[in-house]
Formats: sequence, structure tokens, C-alpha cells
Amino acid sequence: MKPLNFALKPLWLVCATVTLSSCSVVDRKPDVPKEQVQPVTAVGQVPDRKWLDQGWSEKLRQDFWYTGQGSQIIPYVWFMWLEQPDNNKLFRDGEHMEMLRYLPNNSSNANPGGLPIGFALHNNQTTGQAWVGMTCAACHTNQLDYKGTKLLIEGAPTLANFVLFFNRLNAALAATLNDNQKFSRFAINVLKDDASQEKIEDLRQDLMQVAMATAERQAVNDLPADYPDDFTSYARLDAFGNIQNAGTAFALDDLNNRNAPTAPVSYPFIWGTHQSDVVQWNASAPNTPIVGPLVRNIGEVVGVFGSLSIHKAPLWEKLVDKHVSYSSTVDLNGLGQLEAWVKTLRPPVWPEQYLPGIDIDKAARGKMVFQANCVSCHQIIAPQDVLNDYVATRVPVKEVGTDPTMSNNASCHMAKTLILEGTKTFILAGDKFAATDSAIDIPVNGVVGLVLKDPIKALKAGAIAEKTGTDGEKTTLIKSIEERIKAHVENRDKLTPNTNEDCVDGFYDAGVYKARPLNGIWATAPYLHNGSVPDLWSLLQSPQQRPSTFWVGSREFDPVKVGYDTTQGLNLFKVNKADGTVQAGNSNDGHLYGTSLSDDEKWQLVEFMKTL
Repeated sequence: MKPLNFALKPLWLVCATVTLSSCSVVDRKPDVPKEQVQPVTAVGQVPDRKWLDQGWSEKLRQDFWYTGQGSQIIPYVWFMWLEQPDNNKLFRDGEHMEMLRYLPNNSSNANPGGLPIGFALHNNQTTGQAWVGMTCAACHTNQLDYKGTKLLIEGAPTLANFVLFFNRLNAALAATLNDNQKFSRFAINVLKDDASQEKIEDLRQDLMQVAMATAERQAVNDLPADYPDDFTSYARLDAFGNIQNAGTAFALDDLNNRNAPTAPVSYPFIWGTHQSDVVQWNASAPNTPIVGPLVRNIGEVVGVFGSLSIHKAPLWEKLVDKHVSYSSTVDLNGLGQLEAWVKTLRPPVWPEQYLPGIDIDKAARGKMVFQANCVSCHQIIAPQDVLNDYVATRVPVKEVGTDPTMSNNASCHMAKTLILEGTKTFILAGDKFAATDSAIDIPVNGVVGLVLKDPIKALKAGAIAEKTGTDGEKTTLIKSIEERIKAHVENRDKLTPNTNEDCVDGFYDAGVYKARPLNGIWATAPYLHNGSVPDLWSLLQSPQQRPSTFWVGSREFDPVKVGYDTTQGLNLFKVNKADGTVQAGNSNDGHLYGTSLSDDEKWQLVEFMKTL
């Protein structure tokens, strides 16, 4: 059996021919042939970037950018040679990746293939085949430009257009498959001296399998027909919706068991994530030590090309009363390392060596305004305390008044449970799945299943960031992870009680959005959870005075209003539909705090937020 075909089979089929222990989620990491990871051609111009001191060394930054987490987009050597769909330039060409707003980068020890930041090598745990996949840095690293200076901000929300990237990738694979000249160039470069007629035909069949898989993913995550093609666009993504469908449609192998991802949100900044008691915009996930970050991060991998399969257990597992089995390409150890590094990341400090200096007198007055109007939700954390744990404020959606679509979709989307029907929602705890149940609970069930598949490795991976020892008797470790999962589920239930029972016509009456400390907020435009407001100045205006259209995708920073230049960009964000009504998911309403201040007070407040 050829390596690629073997990798694409559900892992439970592989498990039928090897021992159970060899099917661990984080098994060995075989050596990849050197020629697969050597740079084979120039990637184009990589800009000279300045980086700010956020507590990371150069090596740690490189490690964060290029440590794989188990995501598999396409085979690594294919990514080296895949052409763009509408021309002969390479897909990974720097100009093309910059147009998608991913960050081209040079080759290094951590990145021998010269991949963009956040595109990492992953060795399939079963076959050893090298794949390219996304890692945390793809979505949580950004470049901010000001008058020719390019600042690299670690942990900042990307401006990338994930949907356009995937559409272009899908089109490139299809074009390579259907254009004989494109395919011929691709095959010669990929196979090199091994380009026999038999190998070329094998490559074509493998390419067809991967192209089909990407086309299926695109179809499952399509928007309804009445949504504009550029609805998701730059700087935001419905990650929750993609994760839901990864569980309901792909893990359960029913492509029609899906919900449209109609609630794109701004990518959150990740400094302070490890320290918060809850994560996600809707505060739906408790950050229970060890288990919380592990569950959160596995779910993230599943949403960005990490496979998840939930299937009938093989015979030997049924003998111990286990009827459902789980498998994935997720790399638990890589996730543990990534979380440990994020834990040490500091928010960026306004760099006066590159940006206009802060007006200290105005900022001091702004602090008084902030304390009077903002601090009840957004606590002020002193620089020396930014790595300490904190409790985030949860504000009811009805009170904050911002677009409710994300909260509603996360809580009210339903899906068939298929083989999970009658099993406990979270394996060790929770009610039993009904025939149709909460969609988000299905991938969460899968994530818990992956943790329990190899509890010792899971506990060790989760403990990396906690500096917690995991030595001791095997049974004690397993008991520890089980107790932690039960506690995590219990905490989760407290955050979102009776989720679907509180949904009426798709509206979740008990929804909340998370308000976090605003350290580094100056580097995280656009604003509100759905990215519907371009800058801090606009956020302080009444909703009627906020821009209803503005360009997105520009990297040029506006240090006055604190956001990006909205007079240029790559796509026009529109709050309203063509008929003048608000596009669900795009509302810039709500968050009225500070909107009744005088203009002087608003400018003082903006100046103070530069100091956070």
C-alpha cells in the first residue's frame, strides 16, 4: 500500500493490522527524508520586519512558528511545487501568500523549507510522511506597517483570509489535476528522478484523493446561497463553525450533517489566554488546569486540517465494553509545547521608537475616564502582573448588544449524533446523546475521546505548560486525567447550562460574551468580537456614527484612531445587505460604553488605551 493512500485511510482501519499501542494519537515521529524539507526554489521577497520585546527569544519565536500540532493540509513536497490555479507561479510564492495576508518567511533551522509563518511540518504518526499544516502562529501572528516600518507582533490576530486561502488551494489542486501541462510540471518536480509512468499515474490518483477531500471540506463549510462570497473575508473566521462541522460531518462521516459557518469572528489575541479562567468569545470553555488548554488546543487543530474520526470500536475494544473509538493526527506533545510558550507571551508595548509618542497628559486624563466607564468589565492589569491568572468578566449578550450570531450558533446549532446516540456526551460524564443533539458537543466528545485514548501521554502533554510533574504509578495518572476531565465538564456545564433548552428560534437567551483585560489592545484591530468596527475611535461613537463600510486587509497602521487604514485594502466590509438591512453576523451595534462621552474625553480614552 502506498504511503499517501495509507495516510488517508481512517486510522481505525490501520489499527486493525497493528497493535493497539501503535495507534496512539502521539506516536513516534519518524525521520523525514532530507530532500522533502530542503528549500527547492526561492519563495519571493521576504520583508525586513522589526520585532517587539514580548518576552520571547529569537529561538522561541521560531519554535512557536514552526512546531507542528498535527494539522495536515497537503503533503509537504506537494506544497513546495503546487502552482497557483490561474498562473504558473508557485502557490507558496511570497507575493501570493502576502495577498492572502499570511506572512512569508526565510528558511531557517526550524523552517528549512522556507514556509510562511505558522505553516509547519507534520510527520504523519502512522506513515512518517511529511505534510504541511497550520499551527497556532498562522492565525495569531501579525505584521503591522507604519510609514515603511514593518512590526511583527507575536500573538496578535492575523489579517489573513482563511476562506480565500482554502478556496485558492482547492482551485489549485483541481487545476493541477485537470491541466495536463500543470500536472506534468508538478509531477516532474515532485517525483524528480523517480518520475516513471507508473509513479506519475500513482501521483495522479493520490492528487485526486486529496483534491476530493479539499472539495468536500469546501462544500461542507459553504455559506447559504444568499450570503455574499466575501462574507468571511480578511481578519476573521467562523472557527467555531468549522470545528462543529469537523465533528458532525467529518468525524461522523456524514457530509450532510452540517451547519453553515455564518458567524465569523475576529481572531482573538492570545497573550493572556493561558491565564484566563475561561476562553472563547462566548466564554464557553473553562480553562481547567492541564485539561482545559489541551481540550481547547485539540479542538483548534481539528478546525485547521487536523483529522478527527469517531467510529465503531474494533472487536478487542468492544470486549471491554467500549463501543466507540477515536483517532486523529493531532500531536499532543506539540500542543503541550505551544501552550507552554503562549503562557510566557507578554502583550506588546506601544513602540515609541517606531510609532508617534504617547501624549502622557492626555493619557493620564484618559485613565480617569477608563476607570469611570470601562474598568467594571475590562480590568486594568499592571505590566508586572500580566502573566498572572485572572477572572474574565462575562457580559450578557442582551446587555452588551453586539451581534448575537456567534453566541446563538455555538449554543443552538444541532446535528445528528449517529453512532454516538445513547453514549455519554463527554464519555465519562454528561447526559446521554439524543438522536439529534447540540452540534458543538460532538467535536468536544471527540476531543475528550482523544485525551482518554492515551491518558498518560495526554497528562504529560497538558502538564508541560503547568510545570506539573507526571511521575508516578500508571493507574494513578489515568485516574488523575479522568478526574480532571470530569471537573472540566462540570465547569463547562456551569458556564452553559441547559444549552439547547434555552434556544428559541435559534436565539440563545442565556448567552454571554467575554470581556478581557485590554493590555496590547492597540495592536488588535478590527474591534468587537466580529471585527465590525475598524478602530478604537470608531468604537467610541454611537452605532449610527460608526462606519457601515470600510476596507479591510490593509497593514498600514493608523496611530491616531488606533486601527488600520480603512481607505485602502483588499475587501470592503459591509455591515448591511444590499437591501439596507443588517447582515446577520456583521452588526456593529451595541457596546455603548463610552459613546456618550465628549470628543475630548474619547480622545483621552484612546490615548490611554495605547499605554495598556
